[in-house]
Formats: sequence, C-alpha cells, structure tokens
Amino acid sequence: AVDNYGHFVALAEAAVHEKGLVFITSAGNNGPALTTGGAPGTSDFCVSVGAFASAAMMEPQYSLRERLADIQYTWSSRGPNVDGALGVSVSAPGGAITAVPRWTLQRRQLMNGTSMAAPNACGGVALLLSALKARNASWTPALVRRALENSAAVVPNASGGRVDPWALGWGLVQVRRADQWLREHEGLVS
Repeated sequence: AVDNYGHFVALAEAAVHEKGLVFITSAGNNGPALTTGGAPGTSDFCVSVGAFASAAMMEPQYSLRERLADIQYTWSSRGPNVDGALGVSVSAPGGAITAVPRWTLQRRQLMNGTSMAAPNACGGVALLLSALKARNASWTPALVRRALENSAAVVPNASGGRVDPWALGWGLVQVRRADQWLREHEGLVS
C-alpha cells in the first residue's frame, strides 16, 4: 500500500515476522468512502478489523423503536487499498457499553467504532491462541489470519444481498469456526 511505510510499520512488521506476533488493528473510522483505510491497517502483515453493528446490538444500545437491518458502521473505513488489496480483513462488533477511565466521571459509556471492534477480534484471537497452545499445535501469524478470514460469516444487508466486502472484509469473526479451520489445517506448519 502507498502508506505502508514508516518507523512504526517497520517495527510492527518485524514483530510479526521475527517474533510471531499476531497484529490486530482497527481498519480506521474514515468511511464510508472507498479506499479510506490507513497504515498500519493497510499492511498485509496485520489483521485489519472493521466495525459491524447487528440489529440485536443496536436496539438496546441506541434505544431504537424499530429494528434495523445489520449494517457496517458508516464511518468504518473501507477498502480496497490503493494497491488493490481488500483493505479490511474481517469485522467484529463495533459497539460496547463499557467501563471507562475514572477521569470521565462516568461509570459506563457507550463507545463504538473500530476502536471497539479491534479489541473484540483480539479477544477472539486470544481464545484461538490459547486453544492452539493447549493442544500443542504449531501456528504462524499468517495461519491465524487465514483461519479468521476463511471462517468469517458473510452477512446479508437490508435488501438481502451481501454487506459490501470492501466494508465487511471476509466477514464477521467466528471464533469456533476459526478454531475448527485451524484443527483441519494443523499440518500446514511444522
């Protein structure tokens, strides 16, 4: 990607390739226009996560009177990257009612965007890595990314078609399906 350079990107790429770190990052909140992702999310060594809002999640969080269709948050950055790559690897729930720092003088707050989606996906990856470690399986960051992408759930949009892949990426993170994919492909790394 054009913006896939700089000291931080070089350090992150080295951590992935030399230390085996699975690098999860937000896709960014610059949508809905195409090609709105930025580094490090546009880098091919990381898992770039978009923000998704399901109808079940929106109803209580936004006090909706009527149910809306599942959507990608409009501000979630979209691909493709300038180099033609997808841009968003996968998506995860992008809203949370969460504990917040004490200095906000609030006990909880509704927060949304890719800054909520990336930690959600990261928690899923932590579960996958724990399962891999428990069964003493070999893995690489690229294999974990492939598992997430190949097991992601495609989501229909309001008209019954597919949510735009430039927005959603390969789909919504599915931890159980990703674990199953890793079990089926354990021989890929020795």
